Amino acid sequence: MIHAADDDRQVTHDEAMMLVRSFLSAGVDRTVDSIGLALKLLAEQPDQYAVLRADPSLARNAFKEATRFDSSSHSLFRTTLCAREIAGQLIGKHEKVMVFIGSAGRDGAHFDDPDAFDITRKIRGQMGYGVGPHGCVGQMFARLEGEILLQAVAQQVLDLQPDGTPETRLNPGLRGPARMSMVLQ
Repeated sequence: MIHAADDDRQVTHDEAMMLVRSFLSAGVDRTVDSIGLALKLLAEQPDQYAVLRADPSLARNAFKEATRFDSSSHSLFRTTLCAREIAGQLIGKHEKVMVFIGSAGRDGAHFDDPDAFDITRKIRGQMGYGVGPHGCVGQMFARLEGEILLQAVAQQVLDLQPDGTPETRLNPGLRGPARMSMVLQ
């Protein structure tokens, strides 16, 4: 599809190559981190893993809920286009602003019982992969990969337990398990 758009001159060859590269590589770390954090949550909350085991079709929702509850993308930076006052603070034009999108998943004004991890929750307005023009272009791939992996685990692994304390890898804007040991039965 992207190369067809290149052939039809809807995008330049360089733009097509950049889009393909973005789809294939840009979100890999974020996807891996999100899957790791989802597995960690399911191992730490055996009641929720039991719900998933009983109904593996909840895998997509479990992945979305894990991303809402403990996002791998906790912050991002943007540059303001114009001066704006927010909560009495003036932010000038062309200033860097750090947005904490990871905390949006715990907004009690938007989510009932936001500090509970519930894979049956109806997820609306989840910010884990961004939205609108700032949304991750590969978020559908990430969700599909997360769904397929969690469904396979639920179908094949009777019990999922943490084995020790995971080490967290922190990068600007991203976080996830650097090392995580689990016992699978």
